[in-house]
Order: sequence, then C-alpha cells, then structure tokens
Amino acid sequence: MFIFKKLIHSLIIIIFALNLFSDELNTETPKIDDELESGLFYIGLGNSNEKEIIDDEPWSVGLVIRDIDSFYGFDIGGEGIMIEQGRNYNNSYTVESTEQALSFNILAGLKVTEIQKLRIDLGLLAGIIEKSSECPSSYGSYQCYYSSTYNNRADYEYTFNYGLVLHATYDRITLGVRSTGESTQVLLGINF
Repeated sequence: MFIFKKLIHSLIIIIFALNLFSDELNTETPKIDDELESGLFYIGLGNSNEKEIIDDEPWSVGLVIRDIDSFYGFDIGGEGIMIEQGRNYNNSYTVESTEQALSFNILAGLKVTEIQKLRIDLGLLAGIIEKSSECPSSYGSYQCYYSSTYNNRADYEYTFNYGLVLHATYDRITLGVRSTGESTQVLLGINF
C-alpha cells in the first residue's frame, strides 16, 4: 500500500509540472489528419505483490477509446490470488490450490495535457476480481466432484478491484503505467 501511495504522489507532481509548462509550449498548430488516433489497444506486464505465493507474472489486455478531452475503455487482467477451496462432506473447507486471479475492469479518465503530437492521460480503473472458488471435494484426484446436487459447477466469489492508469501517447505508440491494489504494470499500446 505504501508503494501505491508513493506512486500517486509522484503522478500528481508530474501532472502539475506538465500543466505549468504546457501553456508555454502549446501553440496553435494545425492538426495533421485527425486528432490523435481515437482507439488504443494495449498490453501490460508487471510485478506481483504476491511473488512468494504464485509464480505467474501479472498481465493485462485493454481497449480504450479517446475523444478530445477524455477516454474510456475496459481491460481484463491476470493479477492477484484466487483460492480454490474444496467443500468436504462435513461442510468444512480445505484449500486445494492458489492461482492467479482474473480481473474485469472499466477505465475512465481525462486528458492531462497535449503538446503537439504528445498526449498524456490519467484515469481511474474499477472492476471486479476473482477472490475464491468453491466446489465439493472429489473422491479421486479430481479437483471437484460434479453432481446434479451442486448444479455441476463451482461457485466463484468476487471482490472490488481499483487503481490508476497513466499513459503518454506520441504519434501511434503509447507507453503507460497501470497500478492496482494487486499489481503494478507497464503498458505498451498501439493507436488505431
């Protein structure tokens, strides 16, 4: 959590500095073709806050649509931990395994500054992330015992996911940072 707060403070300082200098550098120049390309497809890779529990590196894939002053979009990420539990016949639970969780998020934000072909955006990320799955224990080596009593499925529990997204676009390339309560990732995107 300390790293997340430190990152937020650093982002605020950078944004404030860019706003101070953008008025001096932002002269009226005619745009070539359109505004910056309106669509952005990105992938993210980063570090996990739970390296000692799971070996998988966090990842994300997202799609963003931008207009003149704002952006919105969604992404899917592999981050955090999902605990797989088995329900025993006496209604007690055992942990079968821990895996990387999936998160499903929406993004929304504002343009911070635009200087000629460079545009910087800052936004919020909110969504849900898998917390645990539960199913009846199996007799054999299978993870779950499927029967009509349990509707042949595992039950999943979700929790809230939140974070910040900062990205800078120059021409057709976008670099950025995606920071949530579960991971911090570097983003690389292509504008279309």
